[in-house]
Amino acid sequence: MKGIKPLITAIQMAGVLIGALLSGQSADVIGRKKTLYISLFLHAGFNLVAAFSISWEMFIVIRFFIGLMVGAVLVVCFPYTMEFIGTRWRPVSISLPFWAGGSALLALSCWLRPNWSNLHIILAALHIPFFFGYMFVPESLRWLAVHGKLEEAEKVVDQMARYNNREKPANTAILLKKLYEEENSARDSNRKYNYLDIYRGWSICRVSVVHQLVWMTMSFTYYGISFGVGRLTGNLYLNMFLVSIVSVPSNVLAFFMNNRIGRRWTGFSFFVLATSGAFGVAIVSRCVASESIRGAAIVTLALICRLGVASAWSCFLVFTSESYPTVIRNLGYGAANTAARVGGIVSPYVFAVGGDDLLLPFVIVGSLMFACAILSLLTPETKGIPLADTTVKTSGKTKVMETAVDEKVHSEEPINERKLDKYIRY
Repeated sequence: MKGIKPLITAIQMAGVLIGALLSGQSADVIGRKKTLYISLFLHAGFNLVAAFSISWEMFIVIRFFIGLMVGAVLVVCFPYTMEFIGTRWRPVSISLPFWAGGSALLALSCWLRPNWSNLHIILAALHIPFFFGYMFVPESLRWLAVHGKLEEAEKVVDQMARYNNREKPANTAILLKKLYEEENSARDSNRKYNYLDIYRGWSICRVSVVHQLVWMTMSFTYYGISFGVGRLTGNLYLNMFLVSIVSVPSNVLAFFMNNRIGRRWTGFSFFVLATSGAFGVAIVSRCVASESIRGAAIVTLALICRLGVASAWSCFLVFTSESYPTVIRNLGYGAANTAARVGGIVSPYVFAVGGDDLLLPFVIVGSLMFACAILSLLTPETKGIPLADTTVKTSGKTKVMETAVDEKVHSEEPINERKLDKYIRY
């Protein structure tokens, strides 16, 4: 029965992988809003069912479906939010510590209510307030526009203008129509986009491969340290809390660094920090004789490594989303998330190698973090660049084209390139 715990973790992460893959396509076909709320509803239901599992086999199956819905939510929620935010303020979405705060609250809940069944009931109940948002949260304006749902898109513009106390521009309909026409002309015979489109053409293929490799490695490190927290010295729940809460201040720092030095160098800086922490753990585990000093130093350095990779991941949430046009944004983001789940599946087994010996896992982590630091410099910078919405084909190659929502539209009343962003963002 010793291998059941890593097996449950691996199976749940496999569910997250499949959920990320399916929801990336779903969000670009049926919309961001429907995909998100269907996933939330099913996630709540599966958690409730898991609370009443009568065998570990049943529990594993339910945890797979919970992972499926987690993968779906992770892929949809961030690009969906970002499509309402203007160029300068996109990184603000990563500075809000939702993930870190939730993980810290989970650690607190585990300490107060260690019974696994009670925890699943609590998790299911926490969904209820968010279901009311379905009545108020609109579909993505960009998704509606590029799919030709112009009347619905204009209603969203009306709603955003009301929320922000701004007047709706007179030529909004022209702007939205131009976006749809440009996308429609770029698409072959109304063909539906799929995952192959994020590899068509060298430039977009290079971006996709690099981002997927980085996401896979970040996930391996992030979840590896999270799953291996029980092997660190000290109280289990306190370590869980510290591992989660340590990334809160760094998220705020990542916001300012993203706007100051750009996405590439922000990611590079945090990967260097993670590399230092990982190799520090490996060195201390071999070179420090005092058990009490060694234990405290390892926990501190592991937290530094976790802080670095969590902050880099916050940066890449924005970086990856900005690297794709609206028509394939969720596909690109979904593929990166899918790659991340591969890292998450492998991590509990790698971190279990060697028992209590932390040398090998953290040497692997340090090497991978250094590779990510190099890879983060190999993709085009997206700082200050308007979100692209569609693609255009030239000489058999596909390239991104910045259109309608973020660029000037020539009409009787020219629209400033960021005018639409100004009144639609929250």
